[in-house]
Amino acid sequence: MGSGAAGLSAALAASADGARVLVLEKSPLVGGSTSLSGGCVWVPANHVMQQVRVTDSPEEALQYIRAVAPAGWQETEDARWRAWVEQSPRMLEFVERHSPLRFRPTREPDPYAEAPGGKLRGRNVTPAPVRMSVLGEWQHKVRPPISDSRLGYDEIVDHHIFAAPRVRRRRFLPRVWWRRWRGLQVRGTALVAGLLKGCLDHGVEVWTESSLESLSFEGGGFSGCEVTRRGASLALAARHVVLAAGGFEWNASMMGEHFPGPVEWTATPNTNSGDGHRLLREAGGELAHMDQALIMGTTPVNYEGAVHGQPAVDYTMPHSMIVNRRGRRFVNEKQMNIGLAFAERDPTDGLPVNLPAWRIFDGEFARRYPHALPDATFPGNCFQADTLVELARLIEVDAAGLVQAARRFSEFARRNCDEDFGRGTSVWDRERGGDPAHPVSNTLGAIETPPFFAMPFKASFLGTKGGARTNTAAQVLRPDGSVIPGLYAAGNVMANPIGSKGVGAGTTLGPCLTWGYIAGRHAARSVNLSR
Repeated sequence: MGSGAAGLSAALAASADGARVLVLEKSPLVGGSTSLSGGCVWVPANHVMQQVRVTDSPEEALQYIRAVAPAGWQETEDARWRAWVEQSPRMLEFVERHSPLRFRPTREPDPYAEAPGGKLRGRNVTPAPVRMSVLGEWQHKVRPPISDSRLGYDEIVDHHIFAAPRVRRRRFLPRVWWRRWRGLQVRGTALVAGLLKGCLDHGVEVWTESSLESLSFEGGGFSGCEVTRRGASLALAARHVVLAAGGFEWNASMMGEHFPGPVEWTATPNTNSGDGHRLLREAGGELAHMDQALIMGTTPVNYEGAVHGQPAVDYTMPHSMIVNRRGRRFVNEKQMNIGLAFAERDPTDGLPVNLPAWRIFDGEFARRYPHALPDATFPGNCFQADTLVELARLIEVDAAGLVQAARRFSEFARRNCDEDFGRGTSVWDRERGGDPAHPVSNTLGAIETPPFFAMPFKASFLGTKGGARTNTAAQVLRPDGSVIPGLYAAGNVMANPIGSKGVGAGTTLGPCLTWGYIAGRHAARSVNLSR
C-alpha cells in the first residue's frame, strides 16, 4: 500500500525473492512524497563512500545515533537502530543490483559530525539521473517534482547553488540542457523512476487509483483485503501486506489531535491522509511516536492547483534571522533539525511556543540575494519597511524585542561569533548552506541596512513520523508486543525509530528504503518457507 520509497523498496525486495507482488496507489500518479523530495538518502557504511575516501561501519553509525538521540529513546529503539544501520548498506547494494539506480555520495557532513561516530561526509547519497523513457508508458505516471531544475541534490548542495543561482547555474547549463533533451530526471523523481523500473522488470503489478479499504484476518493472521479500484470494489486474497502509505499531514482530525495549532504550506501530496494509520488501528496495531514529524522552513509554491510548501534555505544566508512573536531569536537558524524548535509546545495548552515566527532580512540581504526575497504574489508572504520598528508593527511583533534582537545579532556578526545559539560553529553550519563568498563568514551578517523585510515562517510538514510500532523485521506489533502475522509497516506510516530528530539530511528516505527492504524480504521469505 503506497508507491513511494518505502512501498517500492518493499515491492522490489519481495519480487526479487520470488513473491508475486501488487502495489496499490490511490493517486493516479506513482511516487508519493518521495517524488517531491530532494532524493538524498542517509546510508551509513555504504559502498560508494570510497569515492570520497571515507570508511565507516554499522558500529560507528550506531554509536553516532546513540550519542545524538533524544534522552530515553535508546531504551525502546536500540534494537531497531541496529537493524536499520546493519541492513541499510545491504539495501543500497540490492537496489543497485536490481534496478537502473546508481548512487553517488555528497560532500555533506552529518549534522552532528563532532559527536562520537559522526562523519564529515559520505553517508548521504543521491541517485544519478534516470532517463524516464526506460519506463515506457509508465514515464508519464510518475508524480512530477514541484520545481524542474534538473540539478541533483549533490550538485545543488555541494556547490552552494542557492547563494548565487545565476552565477553557479551557468556552470551546469550544458548539463541541464543535455538532461532535458535526453529526458533525464533527478532527485526524488529519479529515485521513484528507478525503483519503479526495477519493480516492473521483476513482474510487480502496479495499480493506480486504487485504495486499500479494509484488511481481513483468519486464524490470527492476514488473509486478504478489500480494494476500491477506479470506483469498483474488489476482494483480494493475499498472504502479506506492507502498509507504506505515508503520513497523515492532510488529515485535519489527526493533525488537530497530535499537532494542535496552525498547519500551513504542507509540503507533501494531499494523498497523505492517514489511510494506513486507520487500517493499523482497525487491525489492533500499536501506534507510537504520533507527535513526531519532519518540520522545516518552506516557501509557498503552487502545485496541483493549491498552495504547497517547498523547502527553503534563504533563512540560512547571512543578514537574516528568525524571531518569534516577542521579536526574539530562539534557534540556530542553520541547524538541520530546526523543526524541533518550532515543535516546542506550551505544556498548559499544547500550542506551539514559538509560532507565529518570522524570517527577518535587511537591505544587504536583498542586494546580495534578490532571488531569495519573499514572493509577494502570495498574500501575507512579504512585508517591507524602512525601520525595524515599523516592520514590527506590520507583522504584530514586539518592536523593542525585534530591535534588540537585530542589534545583538549584528554585533555577533561583526565578531563572527553567535554567543546565543552558536550559529556557524559546527561542521554542519560551516559546510552546508550559507554563502562561501561572504567576506566575514558564510552564515552571519549584520541586520541593520534598510529597507527591512519579513516573511512568515510557517509550521510546514514534510511528513509525520508516527505510526505502527514494529519489530526489527518491520512486522506490526500489538500493544502487548505480539506480532500481527502477515502485517508489515514501513516509511512514514510506521513509528520512525529516530523520530523528529534526523541524524542526517537523508534520514527520512534512508529509513523508508531500508524498512521497505526489510519488510519485503521478510514477507517473501515467509511465503517461501511455507510452500
